[in-house]
Amino acid sequence: MSSRSGVGRAAAVLMSALFAITLGISGTARAATFTVVVGQTNGGTTNGVDQFNPASVSLTAGDAVTWNSAPDGRQHNVTSYAETTPGTPDWESPTLRSSGTPTFSRAFAASGTYTYYCSLHANRSDSSTANIDASIAAGRMVGKIIAAAAAVDTTGPSASTLGVAPNPTGGAASATLTATITDSGTPNSNIAAAELSIGAAAAAAGAGTAMTATDGAFNASAEAVTGTVNVSSYAAGTTITLWVRGRDAAGNWGGAASTTLSVTATPAGSVAATVTIAGGGLTNTTPGSIPFGAVSLTGADALLNASVGAFRATDARGTGAGWNITVTSTDFTSTTGGIAVANFKIRLPQASILTISGNTAPVSAVTSYQPLGTTALKICSAGAGQGLGTYDYTPDFQLAVPAQTLAGTYQAVVTVSINSGP
Repeated sequence: MSSRSGVGRAAAVLMSALFAITLGISGTARAATFTVVVGQTNGGTTNGVDQFNPASVSLTAGDAVTWNSAPDGRQHNVTSYAETTPGTPDWESPTLRSSGTPTFSRAFAASGTYTYYCSLHANRSDSSTANIDASIAAGRMVGKIIAAAAAVDTTGPSASTLGVAPNPTGGAASATLTATITDSGTPNSNIAAAELSIGAAAAAAGAGTAMTATDGAFNASAEAVTGTVNVSSYAAGTTITLWVRGRDAAGNWGGAASTTLSVTATPAGSVAATVTIAGGGLTNTTPGSIPFGAVSLTGADALLNASVGAFRATDARGTGAGWNITVTSTDFTSTTGGIAVANFKIRLPQASILTISGNTAPVSAVTSYQPLGTTALKICSAGAGQGLGTYDYTPDFQLAVPAQTLAGTYQAVVTVSINSGP
């Protein structure tokens, strides 16, 4: 192998960022997808073996699993041990082969333990509840999915960053009340409504005056909201207390937060000055590629680092809803073989996040190297009221090339997304 020209250019092609904004989490949690390699050593990277990798996956009810064929051309399948009708598996994939049908996916809606096997290389009894763990330990081609019950959101959202203008009113008949409603529990839900009330105490939940989402729709777990306070019936010199509370999509009302407003007369000789600020968008731009360059095989594992240009995130919405950046990647593939995405890692040093213009910069969530995969990995986030402006961030990428990798040009598809909410 050492006499060959080398692996070639092991380059990761960076796809354009997802400019369609993900505006939050619906329900109680966002479903995830887990990947199992079919025909690869359990816990390893060797292809052409009769195993699943990983052989055991723990997830939450509602998540999904995708089984991908190892790039070795061998045939396998994924067959459920459970048979509601005797002799007929509850679910079964077609024959999986990298050069034919390479993948099979299934969601697991209910909690419980699901076992399965490859009917071409294992027996059904190998995947029974009684035998599954011993079969996995023995290296048989069986697998197990453990689906935990999804947590239920029972905690209401909080109201914060209340502001009112003009304050004092200076003769104005109304004022604008703004706030941020955030459902930050675990699990959390989208915000569904917000309301304001006036008085020594907040109105009962559901009895206040409806407020609106600043961005036009309640569809995220953090929402900037606005409402109009009519003060025409209050005498000059009166101070009133304003209350705001929110409700999430799970039906939970949160506690009310308050601020005060001073009702005053129009100063003599005063002239009102007004300006209307229109919100912009939430965008992310990327450099053209993630170049790892070339490496020559030596018979030992190789560790490559890529130098990339700065990525740029801009939040011009003017809502203060916060945002986050997530990254996913496929395996590296070529005409000769593949490199598992688990060998592809990312980190984002906090020092590499630079404020071009704006307020508080986002915070890195991966200051040490973390593996990429098909499940979105959050690499940084800006909290509510933060990240209002333009920020550059420069991730570090690392790729481990196993010693047994075949020569060729390898590529992976990397997707970088900017999403509303911390």
